Amino acid sequence: MVNGQQVTSDVAPQIVNNRVMVPLSVVAKALDANVGWNQKNQTVTINDKAIPSQEDIWKQDLDFIGSGWASLRNIIGTFMIGFDERDDALIKSVTVEGYDKLPIGGMYPAIIDYKIVDAQELTHSLKVRVKVILYEDILKGEMWDFVITNRKIETMKKVDFFNVDEYTVFPGLSYSK
Repeated sequence: MVNGQQVTSDVAPQIVNNRVMVPLSVVAKALDANVGWNQKNQTVTINDKAIPSQEDIWKQDLDFIGSGWASLRNIIGTFMIGFDERDDALIKSVTVEGYDKLPIGGMYPAIIDYKIVDAQELTHSLKVRVKVILYEDILKGEMWDFVITNRKIETMKKVDFFNVDEYTVFPGLSYSK
């Protein structure tokens, strides 16, 4: 049984050293996950299809206290809300004076979801990479890099674009092309 559903396998479960052994692929399939086998390292990986594996882009360990991380996350979140709501005043509240990349009308895609995927300490600032899932006429993904200095966004640059066939925000709320 997986999540209350009966699961069948072509290989019967076995008890080895007081542990129940079942094929990982059967359990992963029931959980709608991907299973990978690395022959060289002799390792198995299981990844939720809705949560792609995450790469450490800048390979830097950061030393944030809890409130520092919360502040950074909230600055990005405030910008995202301002962008999504076309609220120039909200965007200006978290950007440096003179920041001029504000949405000023017209059609903009709705932000379905976003996630901070990495950060890098620079000399006097922090670069933050954010994965953004958007929907206008189509579902799409973008990577945005923010440079933040003294709790203000100096720049925001779209650095990558990718196709998204379907995206699950949470169980029960999914989008597809």
